[in-house]
Amino acid sequence: MMINFLFAVLREAWGILEDASVFLLFGFLLAGALAVLVPGRLLTWLVGGGKIKSVLWGSVLGAPLPLCSCGVLPTALGLRKQGATPGAAVAFLVATPETGVDSISLTYALTDPLMTVFRPFAGITTAIAAGLATNLFGAPGSSATERPLRPAKNPAAGSDGDQCQHGGDAAQGLDHAHGQDHHHDHAREANSHPDSGATSGSAAVDATRRIIRYGFVELLDDISWWLALGIVLSAVAVVAVPAQLFDGVWGGGIVSMLLMLILSIPLYTCASSSTPMAAALALKGLSPGAVLVFLLAGPATNISSLVVLMKVLGRRAVAAYLVAVVFMTLAAGFALNMMYHAWGLDPRTTFGTAAGFVPDLVKDAAAVLLSGLLILSMRRTRVPDEWVWLRDRAAQLTGIAVTPRSLGYAAAGGVALLWLGSGLFTVGPGEVGMRLRFGRILASDLEPGLHVRWPWPFESHRLIVQNLAQRLEFGLPPELSRAEATRAKLRSRLAFGSNAAPQQASGVWFQKETAPGDSFLLTGDGNLIDLRSTAQYRVNDALAFAYHLAEPEALVRSTILAALRGAVATRAIDAVYTTAREEIERETRATAQSMLDRYQAGIEVLSVSLLYDHPPDEVHDAFRDVASSVEDKLRTINLANVFAVEKINQAKGEAAAMTEGAMAFKEQRIAGAQADANAFVLRLEAYEQAPGLTKFRLQLETLEDVLPGMRKFVRPGSGEVKDFDMWLVQPFGSGQIK
Repeated sequence: MMINFLFAVLREAWGILEDASVFLLFGFLLAGALAVLVPGRLLTWLVGGGKIKSVLWGSVLGAPLPLCSCGVLPTALGLRKQGATPGAAVAFLVATPETGVDSISLTYALTDPLMTVFRPFAGITTAIAAGLATNLFGAPGSSATERPLRPAKNPAAGSDGDQCQHGGDAAQGLDHAHGQDHHHDHAREANSHPDSGATSGSAAVDATRRIIRYGFVELLDDISWWLALGIVLSAVAVVAVPAQLFDGVWGGGIVSMLLMLILSIPLYTCASSSTPMAAALALKGLSPGAVLVFLLAGPATNISSLVVLMKVLGRRAVAAYLVAVVFMTLAAGFALNMMYHAWGLDPRTTFGTAAGFVPDLVKDAAAVLLSGLLILSMRRTRVPDEWVWLRDRAAQLTGIAVTPRSLGYAAAGGVALLWLGSGLFTVGPGEVGMRLRFGRILASDLEPGLHVRWPWPFESHRLIVQNLAQRLEFGLPPELSRAEATRAKLRSRLAFGSNAAPQQASGVWFQKETAPGDSFLLTGDGNLIDLRSTAQYRVNDALAFAYHLAEPEALVRSTILAALRGAVATRAIDAVYTTAREEIERETRATAQSMLDRYQAGIEVLSVSLLYDHPPDEVHDAFRDVASSVEDKLRTINLANVFAVEKINQAKGEAAAMTEGAMAFKEQRIAGAQADANAFVLRLEAYEQAPGLTKFRLQLETLEDVLPGMRKFVRPGSGEVKDFDMWLVQPFGSGQIK
């Protein structure tokens, strides 16, 4: 476990070094050029007067100076000794590390363009606020400002007197501009002019030599130990910190910013070494605002520099300086969080995107070059005083003196423990372990769990994934690593927004990302098809898989691809597009399995799936036009068939309706005639039984039909009624009887 952790840390550290090396080397080169071309004596002239003007100049003019955070304190104190206002010295102290060329280049390499632009802007704003607070609210005319500088007795504070071997030299270079006598002066050497007798060619060569020496020797010596520490700590954070640590309240909001503020104010963090650490924390989920607070407050404040500043500027000035730094860093953190939220950006997908546009060969060469320069610089310089102070404090607390010999013994013991610990190995779920002694198989079926063997070179082990399905892709772009996948998110959006890019980008040049050559297959009718598929397989015989195959994955890939080509080559392109997909999948799997069984590969092909089948991009538009025309033809034919079927069915329906109507009319007339006949027969029978009554009834019915709607009076015959008189009287309330 420990061996795996160490190797993971080394791989992550190398990845960080690859991402940052190109931009760091460029930053060192530009810093050397600025050191040669920009005269340092301008600073003391610009920051010497005015409570506001001096602060503004002190904040802005620190940007071109190639000073790291460990070398800026002596330079700021030198400015104060030469007449700069306390606010100007404080502004210079805060702004210079954040706006340095090396800091900006490293920020661009490991973060994103938004953080690269916002960090120096926030640094300058914080520097102006701290300088103004120092000038306006600090104790003016304090005796502390006239007190000569003396080394502090506190080891931590005293270390800032010489935090970098060349930090004090930068202050001496500023003093030399006013005629004071000092010893070796790097800044003066960088800005010195060539001899009057030198030719223009030799002057250019000498300037180039001084640029390279200052950028890659003197400036690198200032930060080499801290930069190496920052890269290692960043790698440890990426490997050891769980991804869910900063989920919820710890990852964003005021809590995370206050936590970063509490950690960064008392501790010394170099501007260069804090950048990879901050990027690692951001990739683990820390909010960009909390990352910015760590980047701003760390290089600007620490216990040792605060002790020195209190001796030089006074307590009130330092208090005002601290309050301004705290307020401005928190405000900048909130503002940056709002910008990321408004633009829909996520640091976990945008950080580290700059390195994605640099070719791998260039990154590897730059990483090797920077590693060599770091090693040479660390051999030239001594261990930083802060590290020595920590060693001495640890010795006082534990009673164990750390000496080179004890470190050697501890390192040897650690190596021995790691060597013995390498004999422990774990067989995971779905795996089969093999134990080998000088190549001879001692056990070939180790079950999941913890196992022990002799360390290398006596014994070794081999783990084979047997019961887990493994996936192969054909015609698809290769899978990206975690870091590459994170940086590839930038390809789907522009630099600051969420607008989709016109097409995917690959490498340095924005060219379209194409699929590998195994995606283009020839069909049986001579057409070329872009077919992308996946296959899944598993190991069913670990021993055969381990010793019968030299390159198992390559063999499986070649076998399945050959079977797929054979299946596609026997079918027309239209069948491949439509009806033959499942048949091709089954045939490919069966053919590949048969070939692997003949090879005794110990592999079972589980499935083959066709994901994408289209013509090549070069003819895709023409093929789509032809397909659209065919579809239009089929659609027209289908519409005509629908119309014909509709009309025929409508005519058949109308004919059936007419036939049924005629049959109904026929039945109606027959039934009506039958009913009339039956009624006549019944009336005849009634007449025969009572002719008079029937005759009288017929008369009444006839009168009803002949005189409808009229009042009728029927008088019985005289023979039937005797002495019958009928009076017509007008009804009550009615008019005249008509």
